[in-house]
Amino acid sequence: MQLRPGIRVVLRYRDGEGATDALGTVEDVTDTTVTVRTKRGPAVVDRAAIIIAHEVPPAPVRTGRPHEVVSAVDLRRISAAAWLPPESTWLHADNVRAEAQGATDFVQAGWLLRSEPGASTKRANSVLPLDDPGMPVPQALDAVESWYETRDVPPMVQIFSADSSSALDPVCADLGPLLRDRGYTPSPPTLLLTGATREAAAGATRAADAALPGLAIDMTEAPSEDVVTVLGFAPDHPERDAYTRLLTGGEQVQFFSAWAQHPNGSRSLVAACRMAEVNRWAVVTNLVTQPALRRRGAGRAIVRAALATAAGRGVRSYLVDVTADNAASIALFESLGATVAQRSWYARR
Repeated sequence: MQLRPGIRVVLRYRDGEGATDALGTVEDVTDTTVTVRTKRGPAVVDRAAIIIAHEVPPAPVRTGRPHEVVSAVDLRRISAAAWLPPESTWLHADNVRAEAQGATDFVQAGWLLRSEPGASTKRANSVLPLDDPGMPVPQALDAVESWYETRDVPPMVQIFSADSSSALDPVCADLGPLLRDRGYTPSPPTLLLTGATREAAAGATRAADAALPGLAIDMTEAPSEDVVTVLGFAPDHPERDAYTRLLTGGEQVQFFSAWAQHPNGSRSLVAACRMAEVNRWAVVTNLVTQPALRRRGAGRAIVRAALATAAGRGVRSYLVDVTADNAASIALFESLGATVAQRSWYARR
């Protein structure tokens, strides 16, 4: 596996005459060492001594099923990693100092700044507070506003709740009043739902097991031209290239397409979705069904195909962000066993 800052891992490595384990979040990776933040403090492991490395899900914060025991911050971290624009950086006091000194080693903590000016998606053009930025919140928001203004993009902040209620998570609590004072207005809520992959896939472990009569399902590493178009970005759309970059970003991304087979041998796209695997979670995004072909089971089949594939790889949990007014998608995922775990809003000045 590729070791990179921010992921949670267990490393088995040689230690003298025997072997030991380091469980925690990767903080730094060099040509010769990997630093893991464990409960006992940082562990610096010689890469040549690593016997085996496994990525593991975020640490649980309560008892319950795997998809129900993750913190609100970790859920947002997973969701963000599945839709990350090329221009992303961390706002943290340590990084500000490092940059002033000409250093290039930055901590992967604080507030996540994201920008993709070529596409108008909110998630790719907003800051996400995930940890203490190491500076007063008003100063951090000043830095956010300056960062976006230099890119001619209106500053926008994604804030989120601690659970399925509307009460802000502690990491966002001080931001709420400050945003109101500065004239920011929140968007309607987006719901984050979580569920178990095997339950959603009804025990299936292959995409083909979810196919319906007359419906073929393709699994590809990149979206077809038809998929990008049905997502609302026709070949002449000015944001098509930027949006395609976002779709294909990420290390473990796959696209699932459902096609209707016609008697003359042709076929037409019915539904599609994108799935990214992050920290041993499946993140479903970009679910779309042709308007004239909805309520025929194609959307459900394509989601089950994606989650069956994840289940077959040993991924136990999934999440999806759905706008609160998208009743059809919410009903679909709830019928697959998912429940609302969190709400988020985009506050824009």
